[in-house]
Amino acid sequence: GLHWGFSVRLAKDLPSVWSECPFGGGYDLSLGTSDKGDSDWLQGEGFRLPAFKHLLIVFGGVEGLEPVVEAHPELAAHGIETSALFDLYLNLCPGQGSRTIRTEEALLVGLAALQPHTRRAGAS
Repeated sequence: GLHWGFSVRLAKDLPSVWSECPFGGGYDLSLGTSDKGDSDWLQGEGFRLPAFKHLLIVFGGVEGLEPVVEAHPELAAHGIETSALFDLYLNLCPGQGSRTIRTEEALLVGLAALQPHTRRAGAS
């Protein structure tokens, strides 16, 4: 079996997620998760993550990532779309069957859905 190696850290705000990156050179690939993200990525065999060494996956709260961006004065003042902050903006739980999904559920379902793609694209 394989052990998923990931770490979780808290940041004071969304821009700090990148500015306080613990890896020299930052993240190679950033992925935002939202029910408003791309749902088509799961369809077919054509989806491939770009190669990466340090992948950042950002999960929002019960209301998603959009309110986090809207509440940040600098991001809101510039009218930045949430999806523009990430290399990929994906719906990891399409057809979830409810208006919201708890973060701890999204984490488990999302990492499971991404696992074959991260194995193929990530550094070992």
